Amino acid sequence: MRTFTLILLTALLALALSGCLYPVRYDGPYLGRVIDEETREPIEGVVVLGTWDIFHNNLAGGNHTFYDARETVTDKKGEFTMEGMGLRVFSNLEPMSVLIFKSGYKYLGSTSWPAFKISTYYRDRIKWEGDRAILPIRKLTMAERKQQGGPPIEAPESKMQKMIVELNKDRIDLGLKPIDIRR
Repeated sequence: MRTFTLILLTALLALALSGCLYPVRYDGPYLGRVIDEETREPIEGVVVLGTWDIFHNNLAGGNHTFYDARETVTDKKGEFTMEGMGLRVFSNLEPMSVLIFKSGYKYLGSTSWPAFKISTYYRDRIKWEGDRAILPIRKLTMAERKQQGGPPIEAPESKMQKMIVELNKDRIDLGLKPIDIRR
């Protein structure tokens, strides 16, 4: 029995060191405040969609499959809290990817939450107050809105009801048909 335990621990350690698994990680909570890029004022009613994928390592490098999604909306202060997946031990669950969208604004994301801290693209735009990300989004002209199109859809419709409502506001403003969620 002792030999089996040693072999199992060695195998788990090898998987963790190879990048296939996170040995121990606490996922979440994710804290943010969404502000107008120009005025620096908080924006109420911004939809924040968090998605999680499982990474499957293979000989070709690996692939990702959808695991779960959660959404929330910013309050009057533009703030949100997204609960994560909690304690993960020897897990291949990736950190949350986030998509931030409000009708009339340029959407932010879809990117991994840790990229907000390490990516040079985001590092200059996103500031941090402790663990809270300050996320500026830019108001768009009607011409920019038409050119932007909607944000990418990254979760089953059943997991993004608030996002669909906001997308439909945007589509109606642009003279497009709303997304039919009764299919």
